[in-house]
Amino acid sequence: MNIVRQAPKHLVLATSNSKDLVQSFKDHFEVNMIIGPSETMYDTYLDMFGFFDDTTTIIIVTRQMKANLSISQEDIDYILAIKKDCEDILITLLKLKSGLHIDDIRATSRTIVMRTVGDKKRYMAAVQKDVAGDLVSSRDINEQYASGTIIIFTEKRLNSPISVNELSDQSIYTTQDSNHLLKLLGNNYVKYVNAGLDNKDWQELVIKIYDSKEQYHLHYQRLTMVLNELDCGLILGESWGKDAALTFLSVGVYQVRLFTYMDVQEIKKIAFGLEYNLDGKRLVDYDLYTKRKKHSWYQVRTKDLYRREELGLYYRKKLMNEISEEVSFELLALERQIQT
Repeated sequence: MNIVRQAPKHLVLATSNSKDLVQSFKDHFEVNMIIGPSETMYDTYLDMFGFFDDTTTIIIVTRQMKANLSISQEDIDYILAIKKDCEDILITLLKLKSGLHIDDIRATSRTIVMRTVGDKKRYMAAVQKDVAGDLVSSRDINEQYASGTIIIFTEKRLNSPISVNELSDQSIYTTQDSNHLLKLLGNNYVKYVNAGLDNKDWQELVIKIYDSKEQYHLHYQRLTMVLNELDCGLILGESWGKDAALTFLSVGVYQVRLFTYMDVQEIKKIAFGLEYNLDGKRLVDYDLYTKRKKHSWYQVRTKDLYRREELGLYYRKKLMNEISEEVSFELLALERQIQT
């Protein structure tokens, strides 16, 4: 499960000539986005913040260096996003220092983004206890704090862009180091998910892959890629097995063990949708078991769809709307390799 990631690093640059400094950045770096002064500057900045990850550096340009900068008080002239590591940018700036109009430079507080599952308040309370932090308004995170670490929350999956409306109103501020926190939060994510789900029991599922053409590696990749994309839980492992097809006859089967907090029928819908391609052709058979109980496709029928092929195609199309564009491309690329 992907519930935590590092947000872009920030650099604050003070200059007496903001326009010239911005132009210098455009001349020497690949600038992905520039935000100028406007009434919507902060909301646009938060959208920028949610769109990029720690492979991007955000540059804040100001006329006067302060410990806490405020967009509402017009302290900030420009905000730039550069798809380059912060350390690499600093090295380039040192080489170009004679040609730049930089009066002062500093970093800001580091930011971590976490995805919540279940009850947001209980989830955040569990995180707050572990990091010994304070609840703060998300809107003020880069105006109140010049050091430490901010943990900001969203209900959206972290492998896709996050808009300002998808960020939680409250964040957690702590003086702890961000690298230490990333490890701490990553190691304890099951505890936070349990807190959000009010300690709802997780369960182990087995998904058995049957394919007469024995293209198990492709169907395993398709299945695990989508399960990871949708944060369905922990893949505990995979193995070969045998199933009795007829009396005195056994067939090879590849099986995946999944430890999940999700309802079994939701996992069944995902696996069932992956049995078909977008043309409605059946590619594979994924059978879902809890202990020795097999979960049939009949259990996920809708009131309007009764035929297996129609229902499979329905869940396949629904699945394509839930995964990212990048994963969609990878899924279709794998399916082009499948011999039908």
